[in-house]
Amino acid sequence: MLFLIIQTGDPVPKAKAVGSFADWFMAGMGLATNQVQVVDVHKGEELPAFDSEDWTAVLVTGSASMVTEQLDWMKQTQRWLTEAFAAELPTLGVCFGHQLIADLLGGQVDYNPLGRHMGLSALTLNDAGRQDKLLGKLSPNNVFNTFVSHQQNVLQLPQCVTLLGSCENDSNHVFRYKDHVWGVQFHPEWDQSIMRTYIEAREKALLEEGFDPASMAAQLTDCDEAESLLKHFAAFSQQRKSA
Repeated sequence: MLFLIIQTGDPVPKAKAVGSFADWFMAGMGLATNQVQVVDVHKGEELPAFDSEDWTAVLVTGSASMVTEQLDWMKQTQRWLTEAFAAELPTLGVCFGHQLIADLLGGQVDYNPLGRHMGLSALTLNDAGRQDKLLGKLSPNNVFNTFVSHQQNVLQLPQCVTLLGSCENDSNHVFRYKDHVWGVQFHPEWDQSIMRTYIEAREKALLEEGFDPASMAAQLTDCDEAESLLKHFAAFSQQRKSA
């Protein structure tokens, strides 16, 4: 059975030297290429006809695109995800993927009135997050570091989901739908090097918006707890498939 990675964008040019989004997620989940199928929906590749028997889990990546653009490939991806959710296929949406799922389920996604959120960020789990079968395993503490880079976020959660955690710029940072779909605004697939590369790539915009890119880069530290999300998601999905 395969993990399906729905790739919705590409890294900034300098980060491409260390692989694609899918490569980073595969490494984080500990998966080999023969265990994964990657579909570049943002490049017009079509998702396969849905059959829940074909898949172990689905992961929707980040993107430089905005959910509010409502492009055809976004809507087509949401239609496919609707079938996956109905079949109770484990699904993880990251950053743009998190927002795309929230939009699909009836939430509101738009530009954050607090502005761009980028760099090191502390995620605080609530009671539901600490008890969650996936997020609750990440840390013995209810607060841990993550890497973030986004301008839009989930301004209003869908009524059908459970809020699991928040951060200083985003009250709807992590959620769960039923018991098999998660959305996380942070990037568990990134390490310090990738985060630093993104800060460098956005330097001009950051300066124009009043940020200090050098200080942001200097504050970076390992986010091992956040990175462990991917291995936990892979293990959860494989166990659920074999049950």
